[in-house]
Amino acid sequence: MMPFFRARRQEPPAMTLEGVLGPNGRLDAVEGMRVEAPDAVCVSTDGRLLFSSGKRVMALRAWGREPETFAAFAASVTALSQSPGGLVAVGLAGGGVAVLDASGKSIDGWLLPGGRLASVADCAFNSEDELLLVDCGYGANDHVLAQAAWDDEARGQLVALRRSGETRIITPGLHSPMGVAFDAQGGALVSLLERASIVDASGKVRQSGYPGYLGRLRKTPTGYALACLSRRDPLIEFLKTERGFIAEMKAKIAPRHWIAPRANPEFSHDFPIELGATRLFGEVKPWAPSFSYGLLIEMDEGLMPVSSAQSRANGLRHAICDVTAWNGDLIAVSKASGEILNLGAGT
Repeated sequence: MMPFFRARRQEPPAMTLEGVLGPNGRLDAVEGMRVEAPDAVCVSTDGRLLFSSGKRVMALRAWGREPETFAAFAASVTALSQSPGGLVAVGLAGGGVAVLDASGKSIDGWLLPGGRLASVADCAFNSEDELLLVDCGYGANDHVLAQAAWDDEARGQLVALRRSGETRIITPGLHSPMGVAFDAQGGALVSLLERASIVDASGKVRQSGYPGYLGRLRKTPTGYALACLSRRDPLIEFLKTERGFIAEMKAKIAPRHWIAPRANPEFSHDFPIELGATRLFGEVKPWAPSFSYGLLIEMDEGLMPVSSAQSRANGLRHAICDVTAWNGDLIAVSKASGEILNLGAGT
């Protein structure tokens, strides 16, 4: 007798884009600022908005003004964080780290041994003398979204770096961690891209089932904000039952063409199912199938969603990778459109 059910690699997320997460066009409606290759954002102690632009960190004193160069590096900036005392941590492509003072000058110490980390996806100061680093386990040349969706290996970790250069692993064996924030008690919370969950420093799940591929997690005055690199795709969740198909796909096709989440809403005949995204007179409908999506989730102190901002299949502001609260507004980063977005006061 032919079996009708197969064991899944994992249960699919429980949350769907309904209720407070119902589809909307908030991300496409808000004001944006064009930035070359944005990735990370934070707020300095003097009130400036710091954001990455390729190999530079830019500083913005007020929305609508021209940004100024805060610091420049030899590698692309992959993460930003500030300490209460005014230090600024910068993650760099290839797993490097720099710590700067309030003027953008490098501070001695904080030396991370070469090859210690595959990447620095996010960082946060645990104190003025210790920095937490999120290593997602994938290098600068890897297709993180595509590979993490089908990778069973938990190669990521949460690492502490001391000002003296000493390092220690806080949480090993994390599956594609992307962001770190602190709870009300000062404990670390880590967002896991593919597992759709947030865990604490012990690896215990604090909340799960989010309907997206998680980016960075940030504390806000009302709770938390969660950046999502894309939404969960029903086809991808279904194909987790088809191990033979996925093994052949990974063996014969380049990661760029895998059936997997993507950052950019580009359309091409050589992408799987993308012709299904054109419905009438060449117009892409908001409800069309799309492996890229824009999703930002606002949450309460218990990590439960209370609102969302979205850019649907026919939008361009996809791949929301970071978010921060600045001058009473929520500021988000869209990697797909190359913009810093001002969502206003949020919910």
